[in-house]
Amino acid sequence: MAPDPGTPRSARDAAATRRRILNAATAEFSALGLAGARTARIAERAEANQRMIYAYFGNKDGLFDAVLEHNILLVQTAVPFDVEDLPGYAQQVFDFYRANPHLVRLELWRTLERPTSMRSLPLVTSALAHKVAALERAQAAGLVSAVLPPGQLLDHILTLTHGHPMNAGDAASWTDEQRRALAVGVAALTGQPLGGAT
Repeated sequence: MAPDPGTPRSARDAAATRRRILNAATAEFSALGLAGARTARIAERAEANQRMIYAYFGNKDGLFDAVLEHNILLVQTAVPFDVEDLPGYAQQVFDFYRANPHLVRLELWRTLERPTSMRSLPLVTSALAHKVAALERAQAAGLVSAVLPPGQLLDHILTLTHGHPMNAGDAASWTDEQRRALAVGVAALTGQPLGGAT
């Protein structure tokens, strides 16, 4: 996206620097986790002064949280939540992660090193709350099974979508058979037909 010509150059430069830091940090954290990552390497890869990391994000933990939030919202933006075809939705999320395996590694590091961090990411918790509300409405309308409360149902759908824990770190190796099994599992959970899911 081209910068807004009405935005002052200093603000455009700051936004560009912040994006470069987030991109560099995504690569560093997904490969090495929070403990193994080094802000000096991130700054070098981002072609930024290391002090800018602390100016924008406070510390390494703050940068890790910002990377998590940025990338989780990226997935949520890329794959619209479709309560009328949850098996198909799950497969689209599966496809996104299979094409971006570093994001699965990043989420595994979050589980290991900052398991409670999701509760401190307001944009993510807000987006999840909207999904839960949509599921609740769909259950009331009879579009989705009400055997599970909507929050638990969403948790199960997302857990299935991230794949088997033994190979979750290598999403590039996820198979079409796993993709099909995912749709069958989500269909069973939600009471929806496979529909367009293949």
